[in-house]
Amino acid sequence: MMMLNRLKCLGKGPLRFYSVHSDTAGATKTILDLQRKYVERKPLTMCTAYDFITASWVQKADTDILLIGDSMGMTSLGYDSTSSLTLDEFKYHVKSVCRAEGPSFIVSDMPFGSFETSISQGIQTAIDLMRSSSKVKSMKIESGSCHSDHHTYKLIGELCSRGIPVMGHIGLTPQRQHSLGGFKVQANKSVQEIHDLLASAKKLEELGCWGIVLECIPQRVAGFITKALSIPTIGIGAGNQTSGQVLVVSDLLGFLDSTPPKFVKEYDNLGQRAIDSIKAYNSDVTTKAFPETGKHNFKIKEDIWNQFLSEVKVDKT
Repeated sequence: MMMLNRLKCLGKGPLRFYSVHSDTAGATKTILDLQRKYVERKPLTMCTAYDFITASWVQKADTDILLIGDSMGMTSLGYDSTSSLTLDEFKYHVKSVCRAEGPSFIVSDMPFGSFETSISQGIQTAIDLMRSSSKVKSMKIESGSCHSDHHTYKLIGELCSRGIPVMGHIGLTPQRQHSLGGFKVQANKSVQEIHDLLASAKKLEELGCWGIVLECIPQRVAGFITKALSIPTIGIGAGNQTSGQVLVVSDLLGFLDSTPPKFVKEYDNLGQRAIDSIKAYNSDVTTKAFPETGKHNFKIKEDIWNQFLSEVKVDKT
């Protein structure tokens, strides 16, 4: 305490115990913050973002978790599948998202093709994504059943053992849509499917995952799994018995002219509002209502303009 007071008197400012810690440490949410809310049974909020603008909205809304989702392939880049998204394209958007300031805990997906070849490839991908910005605090990895998808579970274990935080993702996993027969509800056809999903969730917790996304599974199944774990579950199409919820930003704000999935609540229709606004702009340009003189234009001093006119030949016809 005497040393701390002495440093303050010398104008050194607050004492920093670890030289590698930045002055902004603690400005963003951490895993401990999320775990604290989970223990207090306060629902966690999670939303995707794909660029600086959508990330700014998510951050300013004080969302707990910001997910840089590979769903951007379909919702922002026009692909018909998330599997078409390349790692280089994804990295570009990760950097864009991370330029937005705010308190959200940022989680990055690992796109299809970035970890399937080998364990070493997956580890390198995770390292590269976390190096792309210091704001990336965790990976999210889609996995199949722990009884058959040995590769992904081994990778998750390797990442966790190296101190790289991992969020699991089971149930409907879009990267595996072909093996699942499409975008369909999971664990609703047989008791064995429920057992497999529960075992997979427990395996992810055992490997060190700090949380798990449960996608498109029956509400009662999601609730049972949530109670069986000691880590948060984030649901999407999994009912209200999970530890929190996640939605794709373009779905909840109505970016696209399409019917959203059943589990989505559309809080706005920005897509139609944008189209209407652009139509109004087009009309104003056509009728010369925009730009409006005296309001949208810049002026020049009369003496400068008159001097210019005196120096050039002006066609008065």
